[in-house]
Amino acid sequence: MFDVMPDIEGVIAYAEFLDPEMLMEGIRDSQLMPCQLSPRPSASWIGRLNAPRIGLDLVSLGPAMLFSGAMPKERYTLTFVVACPGDGVSYNFGIRHTDGYLGFFPPGSVLEASTPEGCVSASLTIPVEEFHAAVARYFPEIPERVLREGAGVRVGPAEQAVLRGLLRQLEEAIRSGRGGLENAALRSRVERDLLAAYFAALRSGCAAPIHGPRPRDAGRYQRIRRARDFIADRLDEAIHLEDVGMEIGLSARGTENLFKDLIGVNPVVFLRHQRLHGVRRKLLAADPGVATVKMAALETGFRHLGRFAAEYRTLFGESPRETLGRC
Repeated sequence: MFDVMPDIEGVIAYAEFLDPEMLMEGIRDSQLMPCQLSPRPSASWIGRLNAPRIGLDLVSLGPAMLFSGAMPKERYTLTFVVACPGDGVSYNFGIRHTDGYLGFFPPGSVLEASTPEGCVSASLTIPVEEFHAAVARYFPEIPERVLREGAGVRVGPAEQAVLRGLLRQLEEAIRSGRGGLENAALRSRVERDLLAAYFAALRSGCAAPIHGPRPRDAGRYQRIRRARDFIADRLDEAIHLEDVGMEIGLSARGTENLFKDLIGVNPVVFLRHQRLHGVRRKLLAADPGVATVKMAALETGFRHLGRFAAEYRTLFGESPRETLGRC
């Protein structure tokens, strides 16, 4: 699925695209399921740097998005939010955030987050052995709970400035294809600088941690996760707003308000977008000589095929038949 952007050890890569499914590759080796929240497509890009011991993924999101899934199993991940024009929400850590936020994820941990339009992030992935060697060098006093469970922290101003400056240079080099990063010695130096900057950022955040949600907010985060799981397990069924509300113990109006506040769209729109993504994944993985658009749509809960085709084109900028043909 990521065929437009070669992932070759020791090189940089860059791709621009409209397809939100490409954002599955926003953090290497992760198992993310993206869902576009914006009503129409807009351009995103991913830039990637492969260094000898670490990987860096720069991601600029055009549309508002919801991500859920597992982080890399054999790597620790540190994700710095470079730009965030509105509030983002980290459901697994129970916090809202803007730019300057750093999420720290142990191997195989869960990522659940929504992001506004125009969000930019930079994820550093570090193999387990390399990570523990870096901890011993840069942050030996890291709290055991953070190491075990992960954390969302606010990076200090000085540490942000250093990290932003380094990422700005790397973004320019990756996007332009220039900057000498094909040179192994230079990549090794960049690797050391990235490790030092990210660990300094993590240390500064751990010194002044973000307090977890209040009990009422924690309950709301739990409800939205249950509601999303309920919908995800029943995409091919006829689900009504009252069904979701009954599952999470809220009225229809309360459920609608919860979705609008924490995800930015009402439950009906969220369900439709989830179903449209489900069809798209089927089409992208299908054999065009065997599969049909009608089959994929019916299997994902759509009954009115004309309306489905119009909604699909609006969300993704192409017809479902065009998606199938690209396979």
